[in-house]
Amino acid sequence: MNEHQFDLSISLGDYAHQVIYQNFHKVVDREKFVFKDKEIEPLHQMRVGMRRLRTSIQVFDNAIALPQLVNNSSIGKIARNLGETRDLDVLKQELLDRFQPLLSKKEEPKFDKVVKHLHQKRDQSFLNLKKTLNGDRYQALKQAIQDWLVQPTYKAMGSLSVLEILPDLLLPLICRLFLHSGWMVGTTLQSGKVSLISIEDTAELNQQLRKFGSDLHDLRKQIKGVRYQTEFFSDFYEDSYAQRIETFKTMQELIGQLQDHVVLRDFLESTLKEDVEKSLPTIAQIMQEESIAFWQSWQPLQEQYLSPEFRKSLRSMLTTPLVQAHL
Repeated sequence: MNEHQFDLSISLGDYAHQVIYQNFHKVVDREKFVFKDKEIEPLHQMRVGMRRLRTSIQVFDNAIALPQLVNNSSIGKIARNLGETRDLDVLKQELLDRFQPLLSKKEEPKFDKVVKHLHQKRDQSFLNLKKTLNGDRYQALKQAIQDWLVQPTYKAMGSLSVLEILPDLLLPLICRLFLHSGWMVGTTLQSGKVSLISIEDTAELNQQLRKFGSDLHDLRKQIKGVRYQTEFFSDFYEDSYAQRIETFKTMQELIGQLQDHVVLRDFLESTLKEDVEKSLPTIAQIMQEESIAFWQSWQPLQEQYLSPEFRKSLRSMLTTPLVQAHL
């Protein structure tokens, strides 16, 4: 069981203040390191912090009265700037660390062209990011959040205890996740019964990825949102709750690998103006093999989350926070 650093009877408003404070400082504390641009990790952490800040504002919307400047749209624009540069860092790391050592001599000239273009694109993206972080919009957003943290204002719902309404906050998130169409990618449906397509049927599974990959990508975004939101409340539940959060993280990372392939393929083909199978067949082959490995790792999780019994148990868990669990 978790050791708690706060009173479980804390109000929703006070808890919102704690969460927003923590995530806001995760963002601003990394600014100077991002500007130095010596390492890629501070940018990654700042991006994650901005995403979590946006999520916290969404989760606690019914409890807090924020300045007009502080909203999902204004934070989202900053997060997208951070994300663009971060994605290029990931792409660069993948190309140079993973793929370059495996290329044939014949592929090297085209690969060099890709890397040169990537460096140019990343340099421009970082210049845009610095302009954004030095700009009036971001500075005004930071000041508005700082002012609210010093003198927070709450809505009526903020006076209620977290435990009193916690299931009402979390159950809709999980139910929306269960209803996402992405769970059906790689399945067949006969007489109302869902079956997973066999791992051996690689042609059909690959076709599913080509046809419904966007559904999986959208599922990943929803899983990521649920993961962040449920993490905010992990101290209010037994350890089994934290295990579910770890599973969200695993699923997010698995689908993320597929999305990385999509981004990589698009970048290579837009740069070289030809199919990656022709220009860089080694990379194409690796991505093909990793798609097969994806299904081997994904299907057990997919089967679990399609199970009515599992869904029922997860919904039940969310209705029993710690205090209720020990009555």
